[in-house]
Amino acid sequence: MEGLGRTMKTFIKDKTVLVTGANGFIGSHLSRMLLYEGAEVHVLLRRDSNILRIQDILENITVWCGDLRDYPSICSCMRQARPLVIFHLASLRNVSRDIELLEPVIDINIKGTMNLLQSVLKEKINIECFVNTGTSEEYGDGIAPFSENQREIPVSPYSASKVAITYFCQMLYKTMGLPVVTLRPFLTYGPFQDTDMFVPSLIRHCIEGRNFLMTEGDQTREFNYIDDIVEAYLLTASCPEAIGEVINIGSGVKYKIRDIAQKINIMMGNRIRLHIGALPKRPGETSHFFCNNEKAQKLLGWSPKINLHDGLERTIRWYKENRPLWEKQIPLRHVPVKAKDGSVMWYYSF
Repeated sequence: MEGLGRTMKTFIKDKTVLVTGANGFIGSHLSRMLLYEGAEVHVLLRRDSNILRIQDILENITVWCGDLRDYPSICSCMRQARPLVIFHLASLRNVSRDIELLEPVIDINIKGTMNLLQSVLKEKINIECFVNTGTSEEYGDGIAPFSENQREIPVSPYSASKVAITYFCQMLYKTMGLPVVTLRPFLTYGPFQDTDMFVPSLIRHCIEGRNFLMTEGDQTREFNYIDDIVEAYLLTASCPEAIGEVINIGSGVKYKIRDIAQKINIMMGNRIRLHIGALPKRPGETSHFFCNNEKAQKLLGWSPKINLHDGLERTIRWYKENRPLWEKQIPLRHVPVKAKDGSVMWYYSF
């Protein structure tokens, strides 16, 4: 893991930071980088969380047991941890357009985030920055390349909930002076991503020698390596000019899905057959999904450093070397860990 340079290390070193969603894909990589840069890392996790992604750093972070829907537990965490920087990544993510998801995404994504924001105000936490995680899905059926000043067109309960939170954050910045910034990460890939996502799913098929069924693959998407996305989060927290803003985090470089599929297959020795066109597109699927990242470049001085080939190479190597993790060949155990507040949290691990 590479560091982020002297300026970033100076900014984050010894600072107390709180990460929600630390056991998720982006959150786990972010937590690990924060530790590497010398931060005092606190994480908020629900009971029964699966913490496979952070089991290697568990002894070096402070765990708080709480649920975003449980306001008292959030206030307790905030009151005792008193973070200077908050990275909020926890959410219920499901891009399905099923209206039955409306209630749970409102409960977790909207109410949960508002509980977190209100706890900062209630406990009088003098935070320097609250980095909220939005989503590129907020743009929905809009016209690409997506820019932050265009109207959002959410097409799922999940994306609609994220739009709502983006506006709540901006409201609290304007009315209460809360130092909030919202990042909208575009398609991200890398080690330890769930294998139901496109890149790791294809890598898994290649490793296991199973042919891969896909659509025509003429949709265009960005492909951003996880380390670049994590760097954007840390740069945001150190940039006063970013406060109150909504910022796209992505390369702005588009690729056809089928071209990426063919590239991965070639990199892995052409071991499988790609059945291009075997699957229909999802109903209402957006054809082109990539961003204008001028704002990130201007405000944060950020642009991706890791090219597509190198990022895929690192990702392929990780899945080859860590097969037991993603294949779940090792049975999960229900193991207790004592949280900072003295409560016992049960989590799933090897």
